[in-house]
Amino acid sequence: MNKIVISGYYGFNNLGDESILTAIIANLRSKIDNIEITVLSKDPNFTAKKHKVRSVNRMNVFKVINEIKKCDLLISGGGSLLQDVTSFRSIIYYLAVIFFGIVFNKKVMIYSQGMGPINRQINRWLTKKVLDKVDFISLRDYKSENLLKEIGVNNKNIIVTADPVLGLKQEDKELGKEILSKVGVTDFSKPTIGFAIRGRDKTQNTIDVMSEVANRLVEELEANVIFIPFHLGEDIDISKDIQEKTSEKVVFLKEKYNVNEMLSIIGNLNLLVGVRLHSLIFGAVMNTPLIAISYDPKINNFMEFIEEFVFCHINDLETESLFQEIKDKLFDEESFKLKLGQKVKTFRDALEKNEEIVNQLLNKD
Repeated sequence: MNKIVISGYYGFNNLGDESILTAIIANLRSKIDNIEITVLSKDPNFTAKKHKVRSVNRMNVFKVINEIKKCDLLISGGGSLLQDVTSFRSIIYYLAVIFFGIVFNKKVMIYSQGMGPINRQINRWLTKKVLDKVDFISLRDYKSENLLKEIGVNNKNIIVTADPVLGLKQEDKELGKEILSKVGVTDFSKPTIGFAIRGRDKTQNTIDVMSEVANRLVEELEANVIFIPFHLGEDIDISKDIQEKTSEKVVFLKEKYNVNEMLSIIGNLNLLVGVRLHSLIFGAVMNTPLIAISYDPKINNFMEFIEEFVFCHINDLETESLFQEIKDKLFDEESFKLKLGQKVKTFRDALEKNEEIVNQLLNKD
């Protein structure tokens, strides 16, 4: 049996990263026989139960080293792991895990990751040194490939595929309708617009603009307006502030939803206004028209990858322009869906290359 260890930002109650893990595990199991998967997680019990894998505490150095020693392949999996905007410690942690795999002479693959931003010179140097030694690097966008070239990575085995979550199957919409009906959304003949914002971007301007736009959508378009938390711990706080300034008709989801539930919810929208990256990717999977608001280059990278534009940066939000953009996108909904569906199919085909690489690494002497 081939033993695979997966490292990433797992067990932190972040739906985006959990959806990455869901997609990676599903892809591996569908294409590769006879494997045992172990995930490094902040919450091993949750991860083991949720994904039906083995799991160990990602911060227990002895257990992490032991699992890497026993594995046949180490996957540094998905997301924006190698960046130093969140913290200096984050990039050092993920590079250290990869380095252990190299030291113990294991096959090591970077799996559909987004790279950067990497601002500190020492982190750029460390990233180059470590990534030059891995067996294969798969990236989710071309900006990530450009960054690796910029910092001097000389690894010859680099390809661009797509974000793993784009490989998820479309979910039936009935589950989402049931969830939304329980919170008061029952008339889907009205425009149904979702907002997936980010708690860390909590500013008075964000609160004011989002609440003003939500109120106008209800009053002028008689729309269903739904605020959707992708990271329950972070996003509920800003939602509470917006709720205080909005009509009672605006709906705020406050429960924790799994990947399938959230996909189904997103599938019932006519339009998604997304700040969180994986809200936008969920929208792409469910062929839901998107308005992207950027807080990080990874949003710009994804939208450029699917040949669409970012509406604005989070710091430049303005009520009238966002309201007008929403009206324009609703008017052009069917055209957008047709283009998006064609692009996503291409990305899903590209993602199959990841499992071909995994097979090659597992069967390589």
